Amino acid sequence: MRTIDPLTLDLDAVESARTAAQATFSLLIPARGAAAADTLGTIVAANRDRWMTHQHLLDEIGVVVDPDSEGDEHDLVAIATEAGASWVVRGCEVIGRHAGVELPSSGGKAGAMRSLAYLAFGSRLIFHDADLSSYDPRTVGLLAAASLAGGSPRFVNGSSVRVTGDGQPGGRTTEMLRSLFAKQLWRYVPAITETVQPLIGEFLVDSPVFASLPFSRGYGVETSLKVLALDRLGVTGCAQVELPVKYQVGQSYKDLVKQFHEIGFTVDVLEAYFHQRLADPRVAVWEIADHYELLFPGRTYALHRPEGYDAFDFVPRLGFYPPLANNPGYRARDGEIRAAREAAVAGLQRRSGVRLPSG
Repeated sequence: MRTIDPLTLDLDAVESARTAAQATFSLLIPARGAAAADTLGTIVAANRDRWMTHQHLLDEIGVVVDPDSEGDEHDLVAIATEAGASWVVRGCEVIGRHAGVELPSSGGKAGAMRSLAYLAFGSRLIFHDADLSSYDPRTVGLLAAASLAGGSPRFVNGSSVRVTGDGQPGGRTTEMLRSLFAKQLWRYVPAITETVQPLIGEFLVDSPVFASLPFSRGYGVETSLKVLALDRLGVTGCAQVELPVKYQVGQSYKDLVKQFHEIGFTVDVLEAYFHQRLADPRVAVWEIADHYELLFPGRTYALHRPEGYDAFDFVPRLGFYPPLANNPGYRARDGEIRAAREAAVAGLQRRSGVRLPSG
């Protein structure tokens, strides 16, 4: 996959570049947990100041808040609102519109990302974690600028040196996931093995591309989204760019058990999907996920966790969301989304003093 040197991207010119491209950008942040309470406000405020006040790059900043496993929201709605987010909603208020009747926790971050895309109007969606400290808003600018660079990639993955809260190198899961990609998926989507950080939460994807992609629930969301984006767009439609150092509290050993259970499921389903697609191009990955137990008997075994793990029963999230574009509620929003984009582009034209062709 093509790697864009961040030093070649002129962030001072990103506003004029996006005006010429008639691109609209939504920064979308799924927020959950105590760690996010310490960082979300800074992330929202920094991006609003840099990319909405001083430079007109972002058209909206959206936040979806879900409670943690103990039901605590940690005041994230108020934090994001006071920091200047364009809109802030609770996941439980949105998810039923596009995913039917389910608990917000059954989708986790994946459900929140789907809700964010459901509500957003930008033609390019920038997804972003909520729990980054020592934050640098160039993160968002570089992703946007990379999407406006030569070739206009429709999917841009971030990569960054990751440092955990105790100053140690992070990314344990990413390094282990590469082994799964190499073993199970490289022959179908070779470029995934060249992706520096397949699990990073900071990436950009065109809105129509996101809406066309199914993806896994739970911890498998980034894995499935990025593999299927690469498969859909090919290496010429995708790129990656190095972002500023990412300071983030790492997952505990206890949580890694849950993480690998769901990521392992996701990679198994993707491998089965690509294999079956060779014989039947109409096969749907979410239908394969629904029959996982028949394809891989015994792999949904209960986790027998040693003493010291939390007391909550772990129910793995083993489904795939079908594409958002299949949802009647999302399709019904098409006129509203188009109108919002046209209004944003008209504002760009007024600020630039240049009349751009419609379309």
